[in-house]
Amino acid sequence: MLIKQTTQFISALTLLGILSACTTTGGGRESDDDAPEYGSAADRKIPDYAPDGTASSFQDGPASEPTPRVEEKSPFGNPPYYEVDGVVYHVLANGYGYTEEGTASWYGQKFHGRRTSSGEVYDMYQFTAAHKTLPLPSYARVTNIDTGDSVIVKINDRGPFAKNRIIDLSYAAAKKLGYEKRGTARVEVKVLASPDGAQKASRSDGELEIPPMEQQQDNAELYVQVGAFADEMKADTLASRLREHFRQPISLTPIDVNGQRLQRVRIGPLEDARAAEAILSQLKQYSFGSPRVVTD
Repeated sequence: MLIKQTTQFISALTLLGILSACTTTGGGRESDDDAPEYGSAADRKIPDYAPDGTASSFQDGPASEPTPRVEEKSPFGNPPYYEVDGVVYHVLANGYGYTEEGTASWYGQKFHGRRTSSGEVYDMYQFTAAHKTLPLPSYARVTNIDTGDSVIVKINDRGPFAKNRIIDLSYAAAKKLGYEKRGTARVEVKVLASPDGAQKASRSDGELEIPPMEQQQDNAELYVQVGAFADEMKADTLASRLREHFRQPISLTPIDVNGQRLQRVRIGPLEDARAAEAILSQLKQYSFGSPRVVTD
């Protein structure tokens, strides 16, 4: 009984850490319509904003971009899954081969000095970011699709939970990508290093080499998960559509989340991360939701 109570207490603390971390909508948005629907109502009403000029900020020059490296997975912010406003988010076992395109926002003064989901203190002048499902800490290259500018960030926080946002950058990272005034930008996120995955080796062209899967995680199988549904009929319909486009195995695997049975629709197992990236690219062409790479 004591072990069970202790486990429940730790789980509650982990979830509290996630919910008390990144809640911004980015870019100093002051409308409640833009605010993520979680956290305290009072906190949501407080707008985020850029530095007021009184902080040390960039007086000594901008911070250096972090060097991607494989770190131990943080004991905080990495539950198998968590729920925010009825949406269940599954934290990836590792971020190996993860690439995604979508809208980035940023967060600034409102959260400066607060604890992130990983337990680190948020510093808006450092190159960091928040992501909903990548393991903490991970390192990623974020590229502004419209300008080609890019920045390497350390992902050490959870969020953004506003609709249609895939990543929340620190003020410094958003400024480097040139969208701190506009508030959002179309970006590509490409993971460079992640817990439980071997670091990629640098190449002369600036990209990072993907090592063989067996060097990443022993006995792990790689999948692309396209969706998870409580309605089994919807899961079957999606699986049928996928079989029209892909020759790889399409599977429905059940998982119980907070007493609810969900059917996960997955493509795989896949040979390696290159195969997963090719699948992700095809799924985007066919407009199949928001697929992601997972391992079992």
